[in-house]
Amino acid sequence: MKENNQLKKTITIILCCLTIFCLKAQVTLSTDFTNTEDQKTPLHDIWGVANRISPKTGSNVRSDLKMNIVRMIGGINKRGKGKRQMDLEFDTCLYDSINNVYVYQWKPLIKRLNKIINSQTEIFQIVLDQPPWAFQHGYTFIPKGTKDGVNFSEDERMTVYGNALPPADKQAYHDYIKALMTKLVETYGKEKVRSWRFRVGSEIETPEHWRGTKEEFIAHFANTEKAIRAIVPDAKIGLHTRAPNFLYKKGSVLNYKGKPFASFAKDFITYCYDNNVRYDFWGVSDYVIIGNKKHRDMEGKFEELFGGLVNHPKWNAETKIDLMEYATVTKMVGPNGYVNCSTSHREIVELEFSNQFYANKDKGLSRIYRWGNRKGSEDRPAIKTLKTMVGKTHYKTTSSGSPAESKNTLKAIFAKKQNASNYDVLVYNYNANSLAYKEKEAVRISFTTKLPVGSLLYYRSMAYGEAHNGLQNFLKDHRASLKKESDNKGDAKHILNKAGQAAYKLYENPNPYKFGVWKKVRTIAPTNGGTGSVIQVETEIPSFAFEKLEFRSKSARRKE
Repeated sequence: MKENNQLKKTITIILCCLTIFCLKAQVTLSTDFTNTEDQKTPLHDIWGVANRISPKTGSNVRSDLKMNIVRMIGGINKRGKGKRQMDLEFDTCLYDSINNVYVYQWKPLIKRLNKIINSQTEIFQIVLDQPPWAFQHGYTFIPKGTKDGVNFSEDERMTVYGNALPPADKQAYHDYIKALMTKLVETYGKEKVRSWRFRVGSEIETPEHWRGTKEEFIAHFANTEKAIRAIVPDAKIGLHTRAPNFLYKKGSVLNYKGKPFASFAKDFITYCYDNNVRYDFWGVSDYVIIGNKKHRDMEGKFEELFGGLVNHPKWNAETKIDLMEYATVTKMVGPNGYVNCSTSHREIVELEFSNQFYANKDKGLSRIYRWGNRKGSEDRPAIKTLKTMVGKTHYKTTSSGSPAESKNTLKAIFAKKQNASNYDVLVYNYNANSLAYKEKEAVRISFTTKLPVGSLLYYRSMAYGEAHNGLQNFLKDHRASLKKESDNKGDAKHILNKAGQAAYKLYENPNPYKFGVWKKVRTIAPTNGGTGSVIQVETEIPSFAFEKLEFRSKSARRKE
């Protein structure tokens, strides 16, 4: 009998040892909250701006977001008799061909701006991107499909977005912009206008947005910048381009001068430096198509999107850099649409992008603008969770060890509330090489504090991954709800048939993400013999999942 008991004890010890061995972290993510060299700036809200195209009835976006309003000054088109036509209803400038003068009409603009302001949504940026149709006056258009290297053709007169031509009369446009800024200051006051950004152009190397040449845009920007500063000298002015290495359709499409549409960045930066033209911010676009391995290479995003800017010898280092159009999608649909990715892959792509922005904040990276986000909507889990850390001081992450799956990337964002024992850790598991869900990764979270050894803290955690995603859970039991040949990573609106959409509206996710109970943890002595103490917690992070851990003192915990 004693032998049997001894055998049971031995087996139990062996099983415990095996369990400990199996759960031993492959990767350790750590920081030192006592080290000023690891301390960075407070985390800011990267995802706090929403795009809206020429809204007529107010903002219609959530009140917690700021607005970038596009195509506000005119130059847009409308559908009529089966084809696009000029829409002059919102043009802020018309051309009087009888008296040969430009006539300003501010009422449509002021009416729309007032509705936005009265809806309690803060305007972040106004885009001066489509010149009013009046500024096509003076052009001679040659027949459709022809080029003479001098004139625009009839089929270049109007694009899917409206007027994409440079103003023919540069001085008239300069005077118009001065008059526009004067009207805004008269209506809203200089302080309010100074708080807004003014962007010149949208994705300017794309012919649907700009039919002119690189040289014509550079001159257009300089002309506009000078006019704005004549009225508001310290206005914030910038532009929106494609990536610095951009080449439209591999160079197969030529402008009216017979040259391909390619990045303007290098020559623009050089011109502004040599001619004392100031740009305060610069926007780039990026849509990550989740099925495209190259698009998912987040480590290469900085160099791809921003390297050609910040590494230019004449770059203005004070410039803020934003992604002014962004979405994680399964595919693009026409010039104005896409299908959102709705699996947990999206959450981790967006956390990885956020981490890139925080890591390169000193180089000017600032914000990411999104479409949608209408009233009644809410942020996706990853962004919603990240925003709970805004305002806390960011600290550098140190990683050691190797993941069990060699292509997995395990990262963390560490943050601390100043002058308090209040620590947040957001850890995630990303794989740019494969979208497959693999085995969980064992991770140790470790950080150094100023607390005495043996101090008691409380912590809780909240995990989100494939197992918590409502649509993914729904599809496990409702495969018949998918449309034929549909990508199951898209949003419900696009991938579910009518019966599926109806069923999904009534579906209650059986495993929503939420915080668990508070647990106790005590600080231990640093292994390097240093001062302070260390907190260590072991966890497991599934593929394309994140976990938020919050550590609090007893008093701080009561306030949560």
